Amino acid sequence: PLIHYLWRDSARPAASVLPPESWAYFGGVRQYSFDPVEARKLLDAAGLTEKNGIRFHLTMKTSTEESSRAMAAVFQQQLRDVGIALDIRSFEAATFLADITHGEFQMYSLRWLGSNEDPDFFEYAFHSARIIPNGANRQYYSNPRVDALIDKARQEIDQSARKRDYAEVQRILANDLPYIDLWYFDNVMVHSKRVSNLELNPSGNYDFLKTAELRTAP
Repeated sequence: PLIHYLWRDSARPAASVLPPESWAYFGGVRQYSFDPVEARKLLDAAGLTEKNGIRFHLTMKTSTEESSRAMAAVFQQQLRDVGIALDIRSFEAATFLADITHGEFQMYSLRWLGSNEDPDFFEYAFHSARIIPNGANRQYYSNPRVDALIDKARQEIDQSARKRDYAEVQRILANDLPYIDLWYFDNVMVHSKRVSNLELNPSGNYDFLKTAELRTAP
């Protein structure tokens, strides 16, 4: 429903930070369906019972970009349905990114763009040595097993062995949920017939400009 409502079906549900087109992508991870009834049971079991319809409050920071605010509004409604009150605070881009970089948030959303085509970026995003300000581990995630797998995979020469290690990393991340992966956008390109040698990258970067050719008009 989120993809249909927000993006008019121009995205695919995500189960990993890596796109399916990556050689290291592993789709056999735990996946979570939308189940408010089960969510309420888990919250009750954790002792987070409702009082006047509210279990607790959270604050989500977003940029002022329209789609980000619309997405946060949907999250707000979904969380309200299970008794969680979400306060949305929108900031201009510089302030928003500064807060995220310094760990000043409870919830936020960002997009991976141009950095997740090779699994080596797992070190920058999930290794405990990369907890901010030393990297992009903004969620203060620390799992010794993940650290060891990442270190091993980064030193491994054989790609099949790297793939096995990174598959295990993805499996653990899907259980620990330092991030909640939402969707992969469908990248669409419209160009003149005079332009050739264009190949879109699943990460959404602009590397295709390196090979693009423009045929001059006759």
